Parts: sequence; C-alpha cells; structure tokens
Amino acid sequence: MKYVLLFLLNSNNEILLLRRFNTDFGSGQYSLPGGKVEDKETAKLAIIRETFEEVGIHIKPENLEFVHLLFRNGTEGVFDVACFKANQWSGEVTNREPKKADEIKWFSKNALPENLLPAHKQIIEMITQKIYYSEHGF
Repeated sequence: MKYVLLFLLNSNNEILLLRRFNTDFGSGQYSLPGGKVEDKETAKLAIIRETFEEVGIHIKPENLEFVHLLFRNGTEGVFDVACFKANQWSGEVTNREPKKADEIKWFSKNALPENLLPAHKQIIEMITQKIYYSEHGF
C-alpha cells in the first residue's frame, strides 16, 4: 500500500493541516493533506489529485519537490508514505470534503496543534531538518 502527503507552506511560513472528522482513523486529529495512491497512478499524480479533492488547489507536477519518505507500521500493515512539497499552486484553499475534515487551518511550524497525528508530526519534524527518510511504528 502506498500513500502520499503534501507539505504546503504559505508566504507566512505556515503549514496547512486539516482536522480529520468522521473517519475510521485519526478522527479529531490534524493531518497533512493526502491519501492513497490508486492503481496505475504515480505518486505525483496521486498528490495532485488528492490535494485538489481535499483542499481545492491545483498543482503542476513540475512544482512538486520530494521531501520525505516514511516507512510506517500502521494499523493496516506496513506501508510507505511519500511526502512532497509544493513550490507553487493556484486556487484558494477550501475544504472540499467537509464530511471527512471539519477544519482546514494554517499553523506556524513552531505552534503545531497537540492533536496532530504522531506520524505526521514526525514527518514535519524530519522535513524541517531536511531528513529524507524515517520509520514509524516499529
């Protein structure tokens, strides 16, 4: 199983997070935008699709930069999560999936919410330290 996440910074150096709502995993906790890679889909195409579906912005493949790979032992087994940073995007950030997220908010890297998914907190810490690989849950 493969997942993708987006590390998105605005001009104030704030990170975009969404609070999961009514979900099987992590309901009530903040996470980075992202999701599963579908069959015959590249990681970049998956993050472009997921980001538009969740927060309504358009990202071109050439504006994505790989920033981290997390190898995770989670509740559904072992999987990897490819994380990308968008250098440019178009459109306004909006909550396009209110049945899955009840809030989308920009947070300072120094003031992340307490209820941030632990693996996503680790990913953010690794990205800010320019560490490209980590493991979680082993």
